[in-house]
Order: sequence, then structure tokens, then C-alpha cells
Amino acid sequence: MIKEIVKWRPIIIGIVLVVTLYVISDLISGVSILLPSFLLAGLAVGFMINESEKNGAINGVILGVIGGLIVNVFLIIYYYYLGYGDYISSILLYSVMNLVLQIVVAAVGGVLGSLIKIESVKNRSVEDSVEE
Repeated sequence: MIKEIVKWRPIIIGIVLVVTLYVISDLISGVSILLPSFLLAGLAVGFMINESEKNGAINGVILGVIGGLIVNVFLIIYYYYLGYGDYISSILLYSVMNLVLQIVVAAVGGVLGSLIKIESVKNRSVEDSVEE
């Protein structure tokens, strides 16, 4: 049953999208678009799975957990090498709060993406029946 719900290919594409946007935006340019990138990746995952809102949310949560862990590990290592090792407890607390927020945003994106796909399929089927 889990194999039917979890779609790994869209999740991997979403993780690559989040990590790529994180590296480009936050580490190179200094402008953080981390939460919008989780929303965008969640939208993409929800759209690609082409199933119900519940499955979109589940896949979005998995995207948020895996992508959030990767991004937060990068962030902790980055801050440590910048010399903020004395503040590691504060950094870890911030990372946990950030991870929870990333999971929620990715889940919302997964639901919205599946809703967009459902509406586009409905509109396409209505247009096809009108043309006939």
C-alpha cells in the first residue's frame, strides 16, 4: 500500500529542485528563497503524482522531510564553518523549527499541486466533451 501512495520519482525531482534553488539563491547570491522553493517543489510533486489531495500531502511531507534535512544539514555545516560553533544549540533549535515549517509548506504545496492537476483534468474533459 505504501508503494502505491509514495511516488519516488516526483519526490526526487522535488528534492533536486529544492537543493538547487537553495544553493543558487542562499549560498551564492545571499537571498533566501527557501520556503518558496519548498512550496514550488511541493506544487510540482503534487502536480506530477496526479492523484488525490491526501496523496499529494503525503508526498509533500516526504519531500519536506528529506529536502529539509538535506538543506538544514548544509545550513548547520555552513554556519559552523563560518565560526558560529559556539552557538550550535541555537542553530540546532532554529533548524528544527525551520524543518517543521518546511514540512508544512511542502505538504501545502503538494495539496495545491494535486488540486491544480485535478482541476486541469476536469477542464480538459469538459472541453473535450463540448467539442464532440
